[in-house]
Amino acid sequence: MSRPDPVQPAYDFSSALDPVVLLRGGAEVCIRDDHFSGEAELLLRFAPAPRVVFHAKTPMTGGQEFPFFFDDSIESSFSFNGQKIVGFKGRWKANADALELDWHPESEPVVLCDMQSKTSVAAIFHLFNFPDFRGGQHQGVAPLGCALLVLESEEWKISLQELPEDATRAAWNRIKNEGGCFLTHVVKMERKDGEPFCGEDASEQCFLLANFLSFVKGGRCWPVCGVGFDAVGEMTWATFASPRISNPPYTWFNPFKASQAEHLFPLFAKRWQQSEEWKDCLRSAIYWYAQANTSGGSPGIDAAIILAQSALERLAHHYLVVDKKMISPEGLDRLKASDRLRLLFSSLNIPLDIGVSTPEIQKVAPGFKWVDAPHAMTDIRNELVHPASKKQVSNCFFDAWRLSLWYLELSLLALCSYDDTYTSRLTAKYATQSEKVPWEKKA
Repeated sequence: MSRPDPVQPAYDFSSALDPVVLLRGGAEVCIRDDHFSGEAELLLRFAPAPRVVFHAKTPMTGGQEFPFFFDDSIESSFSFNGQKIVGFKGRWKANADALELDWHPESEPVVLCDMQSKTSVAAIFHLFNFPDFRGGQHQGVAPLGCALLVLESEEWKISLQELPEDATRAAWNRIKNEGGCFLTHVVKMERKDGEPFCGEDASEQCFLLANFLSFVKGGRCWPVCGVGFDAVGEMTWATFASPRISNPPYTWFNPFKASQAEHLFPLFAKRWQQSEEWKDCLRSAIYWYAQANTSGGSPGIDAAIILAQSALERLAHHYLVVDKKMISPEGLDRLKASDRLRLLFSSLNIPLDIGVSTPEIQKVAPGFKWVDAPHAMTDIRNELVHPASKKQVSNCFFDAWRLSLWYLELSLLALCSYDDTYTSRLTAKYATQSEKVPWEKKA
């Protein structure tokens, strides 16, 4: 059987240190009573940090002055191809002949068309700094030489393909040696029934996918710069956004066992789409998870402990009170934090014991009368937030951080009814060592 051709990026991001022109068009800059008309480029800039910006060039006509640019309180506006772009002005320069101006959109993605009316049969998104994975279940139908991950929900098929000709490995070599942001994968999105879909539907699926991939990677990871194509390959819509990237130290996902993500995705999508409340709960928990899975710097481990346990309490409230109705809101509020988490973990069959994998906690647990891991975690968190008892627990911060994130990863997996393998940040000796989730061991 012949292999399909690789999916190609819609834009050339191969020279990621240089700005990439995403779109060109007409520009109108209005500053106070002055109007400047000319041309503009919509750029994706990578330095000093990724961002989408409009760069406008307009001629200056006689008699216009520009000292007012120094005053940010003066009202200004910017339009691209006749569409007003809410945002603010950035760097600029002007002389008697021309004005150059950066205009920063207030939010991303930037949408310049009616996404509800524009339809496509396929959409391409671009993924930066995603792990170099292997071991997908669909590798037999992948383009030659390209690792492939296929994520299928009830209605959608999403393919993550590495770049051809070893470009993904080259990108990761640069990421490891230089840092920064580089294109590593192309995402293709299509409906399983082959029917057309509007750009708004694609954006909703992209939001789901962004949260899922952030959980898989253990840090921020958003597909960006989506382009819709019709049946004859013509572009029908586009959205523009800068990559959100991070460098998390650990994750539950084994990059050499990519089938884990393929197994989890339909379960995650089902839970996400179960209700708006579940969507908001998962989104919040994954946002805090990505923030808490720090590699040092900001936030520090002390702040990460607080963030991770906030996410766990958010999950506990939604699962125990809203979803399962195991306890009333007032009843949950009356419980100590350790009891709330203990109830969540017990109901999900996640172990509670303090083990040898958290040696500092294990060492001091008898003296502080910590009966189990939730008790130790919440007591350490309380000492960070309300240090009234002045317990000397600073040596336990690293253990508490790892333990909190381990519980958060397992809780999210269990809430999606995931029953495959994962990498335990508590016991794994290397990133590619996986084991069965603990509730399956008990089964």
